[in-house]
Amino acid sequence: MTLDPNALAEQLTRAAQTPVVENHPLSGECSFRLGGRARYFCTPETPEALRAVWLKARELALPVFILGGGSNVLFKDEGFAGVVIATKNLRQITATPAGAIRAYAGARNADMTALTLDRGLTGFEWASGLPGSVGGGVYMNARCYGHSFSDIVTSVRVFTLEGQWLTLSAPECRFAYKDSVFQHEHFIIVEVELALAPGEPAAIRTRSEHTLADRQKRGQFEFPSAGCVFKNAMAINQPAGKLIEDCGLKGLVKGGAQVYEKHANFIINSGTATTQDVTDLIGIIKTRVREKHHFELEEEIKIV
Repeated sequence: MTLDPNALAEQLTRAAQTPVVENHPLSGECSFRLGGRARYFCTPETPEALRAVWLKARELALPVFILGGGSNVLFKDEGFAGVVIATKNLRQITATPAGAIRAYAGARNADMTALTLDRGLTGFEWASGLPGSVGGGVYMNARCYGHSFSDIVTSVRVFTLEGQWLTLSAPECRFAYKDSVFQHEHFIIVEVELALAPGEPAAIRTRSEHTLADRQKRGQFEFPSAGCVFKNAMAINQPAGKLIEDCGLKGLVKGGAQVYEKHANFIINSGTATTQDVTDLIGIIKTRVREKHHFELEEEIKIV
């Protein structure tokens, strides 16, 4: 016999050890400020509760999506007909004087930056101003300014589809350009161990401030977006933004979405966009780049 929605919510709430919200708007949970509603939404506060609600959702045959900081996802206008489990309350970070850091998946990159500045640890300056969470950064192997998470990850604690706890070494994470094993296997990231190093505090702060100022100069925070939409064209050694700009697509508008004038690899929400507007622009861009450059762009953002 099929359980009614309230009964499902009650079971999920018991597993998550925190209230599960029904019909939760996802537009407030991602940097694009777009998307419909999640049938169920919860924010567990411990790794054990995260695992428990994951397993309960699977037991109830509900689709599940694990949401990090929401800076690299695009939710469809029709929403998500299952359980969105957000890690944003799993934010604990601990550090040793030698530079070993353990961070829960939901720890914000901004909090990581603040900790490294406070402790005088070097190796994370490139991520100053990087939106999203540590878990999301590891999942995507987020990269900018010539550095990526794979440079500093030593191990990742996960659980499997069946709920088995594992610790993966850095080689087992199979990091590649904006890629990792987590995009291909059913491993749920719970905790990350990073290796930084003691450094000169003033120099660390200067480098972090320079990175943040460069992001601001490029207008990366002026409009809702998910940052770079496409991976760079490594096979032909070209930035995706240059290929898009060469096609004359800067400023192209579809509904309330626009190819950003300041960065052709950004699509921005001017305030009235729908997810369909963004995906329509993605389709146009891929077609035009394919026709002009004979190259198939690959999305970096995850469309849910």
